[in-house]
Amino acid sequence: MRKRGLACFLLLLVCLTACLPGTLAAEGSTARVVFESSEPDADGCFQVTMTMYDVTFRVYQFALRYDPAVVTPVGPDGAAAGSFGAFARKNPETDWINTVGTQLNAETGLIDFSGYIMPGTQGELLDQLGQATVGSDGLLIYTFYFKKVAEGDAAIQVATQEKGEPYRPACPQGVIVAGEEGEVPVTVTFQMAESVGPGGSEDFTGQPQEPVKDADELLNEGIFLKIGGHAAVADGGVVAIYPGEPNVTAYAHDNRTFVPIRFVSEELGAQVEWENDTQTAVITKDGRTVRMQVGALTYTLDGEEKAMDVPAEFTPSVGGNFRTMVPVRFVTEALGYQVEWDQTRNLVVIMDPSYGWDPAGETEGQVMNEAVRLMTMYGGFV
Repeated sequence: MRKRGLACFLLLLVCLTACLPGTLAAEGSTARVVFESSEPDADGCFQVTMTMYDVTFRVYQFALRYDPAVVTPVGPDGAAAGSFGAFARKNPETDWINTVGTQLNAETGLIDFSGYIMPGTQGELLDQLGQATVGSDGLLIYTFYFKKVAEGDAAIQVATQEKGEPYRPACPQGVIVAGEEGEVPVTVTFQMAESVGPGGSEDFTGQPQEPVKDADELLNEGIFLKIGGHAAVADGGVVAIYPGEPNVTAYAHDNRTFVPIRFVSEELGAQVEWENDTQTAVITKDGRTVRMQVGALTYTLDGEEKAMDVPAEFTPSVGGNFRTMVPVRFVTEALGYQVEWDQTRNLVVIMDPSYGWDPAGETEGQVMNEAVRLMTMYGGFV
């Protein structure tokens, strides 16, 4: 799923929580975000760390730029990196920050990444609303890896529309940091080694804007399944859950909704493998690995065991085949997606959380009605 709705999601969180009480990290202190580079080694490889200081936040988004003629993204081993996940390492001690909207354009030299904290998330720095307070000791968020490929200024800085291309149209001001009182003014500082390029500081005090949700975009970005139906809506169109197997449908029992693991996972861009000897489905996406064994009341997420109240199971299909069905909430949330159940429409909705899906929203209601209409009209043809 694409991330075009990310800025709207971040701004929505700002607007919805602007009237709630918040706590400043330190009275009178200035919120800071510092990007600091190391000296390049003999091969030209160096690191840039991102650390936040004196800030209370719940969401953030950053767009950075660099000169691709001078430096190139690499992995920790120095090998060329073509994706954000290959060259950026998030501090494992900040696993309570959900990562969304990560992009790297190695041709233009544009980096885009965001994070948010779900309300009720538990952690040493977090309150009951899912807001983190960082003091003067700082909190390391990311380590980025680069390699110099030519002499000159790497030009690592915030990417803004005012500076010209490249910048992120969804975040033209380049920086959004927000807590429960609204958007937080921050000073962003680049402390660069002399051989990497000059540093500098910029202040960002942009104001949140009222987000507008696009019904067509939500329809295109979500997955919609009706209980008992063999058709679904994905990428804005009607598709079969399993072509040629109309009896494979989403269904519910024991107060849980079950969906076909392969269909849902692959529509989310994940890879699915089946270990026949242990009857275990292995789902991988964006560095996350979920292992779910048929009949077991536990599953693992990146090796950590977690509990379920109902196990994955088989459902019979045509030709003596069986399909693996899993409780949808456990799988989708483990992969970082939002799942909602609409009882009135008998509909399961799976959505990237960056779109800020509101089950009671007017636009969302229009989208669900359209998904049901499409399945009713065209479900018999797939």
